[in-house]
Amino acid sequence: MFRPVWLLLAAVLCLSLEGCSNEAPRTVAAAGQVTGAASKSALPVSTGPSHQDPVQTSERRPFTILAGGDGLADDRLVDNLATALERNRRHLRLERSKGPQRDLLALLNNPGIDVAIIPTDAIESLPRQVRAGARDHLRYLFRVPSQRLHILARIDVTNIYDLNGRKVDIGEPGSGEYLTARLIFDKLGIKPEFTNSDQTTALQQLRSNAIQGVVLLASETSKEVLAFEPGGAYHLVPISFETIASPLGELIVHYAPSQITAEEYPNLVEQGRQLDTIAVSRVLALRNWPEGSAHYERLADFNESLSSYLFEQLQKSVDNGTNPAEQALNWNRFRPTEVLLARKAQQAEEHRAFEGFTVAQGACPLPDAAARERLYNDFLTWRKARDQDPSSAGSGPGKR
Repeated sequence: MFRPVWLLLAAVLCLSLEGCSNEAPRTVAAAGQVTGAASKSALPVSTGPSHQDPVQTSERRPFTILAGGDGLADDRLVDNLATALERNRRHLRLERSKGPQRDLLALLNNPGIDVAIIPTDAIESLPRQVRAGARDHLRYLFRVPSQRLHILARIDVTNIYDLNGRKVDIGEPGSGEYLTARLIFDKLGIKPEFTNSDQTTALQQLRSNAIQGVVLLASETSKEVLAFEPGGAYHLVPISFETIASPLGELIVHYAPSQITAEEYPNLVEQGRQLDTIAVSRVLALRNWPEGSAHYERLADFNESLSSYLFEQLQKSVDNGTNPAEQALNWNRFRPTEVLLARKAQQAEEHRAFEGFTVAQGACPLPDAAARERLYNDFLTWRKARDQDPSSAGSGPGKR
């Protein structure tokens, strides 16, 4: 029952959003370059079953990712994923995002799509009768950088509620801005007059006062917003997370408090201030194939091949504020990723225990990290041997 509904919904959305894009997919090289792929080698866009065994062809067939909704930031993320896969002789193939809702449908209905970067609130835009089923059929590997909500408006718009009754551009139908804006404004009871243009056109209309606000989403400083120098007549509208949390209700799980600084937008934020806004959670999502199936095993291989990237990001998360292991509320994680993260947590705990043990025993400080790592590995080898042969418990790891 579920699949025919999805096929019908996919067809309706494709037609309503001016048809499916014929843009050629792109293959991402480890060096970070993106090259055009021949159209004859492109995976089919149809939702029919794949006739290729994904396990037998995994060495030859690259993993396919839907991404690019955040511009250069997503391109950089895809390059990093490709580099991590190359270390394990795996390859990544990029297909450009066609908007969060259509990406979700592609992920659910096209076996040729392996993963996609999805804002978590996109699932709320699906029809109610298929939303619960979609949750059952989706999983995620880890979180990727969130997107901050930017509302650029006239200076007399002091808060988001002032946009009621005014013309506000929320991007083209199906875009992340379109979906998030409609969800939030509806829940807050704000009723602007929405327009739907590309960013360049929307900003031009804002300058000419044809509209009074523009909604944008970006994980980093938006070059389009940064280039907007209106001479003090416009600004970025503050959004208090605490103020909107209660009206948003269950939707709040998709958002988090964030800030925009004057250093990022000196012409639009008062000097020395931080502007409150909200961030939209995003994940690297995949379809929940049956455990043990060829598709499941293929994605488990993808997950393992990205382990080095994931662990590197975990170490960096303290500095950049993006923790890939953080739970995405209302979404379920891919089981092999849970195992991977548990393994990493256990290793970290073992390291802490070992460091504490050496300190407690009064061991001499080791000269560098490499020496500590060698001793730690000796410790693990000794412990493994001890567990296998209890009679060896009296002998400790070799001294250095």
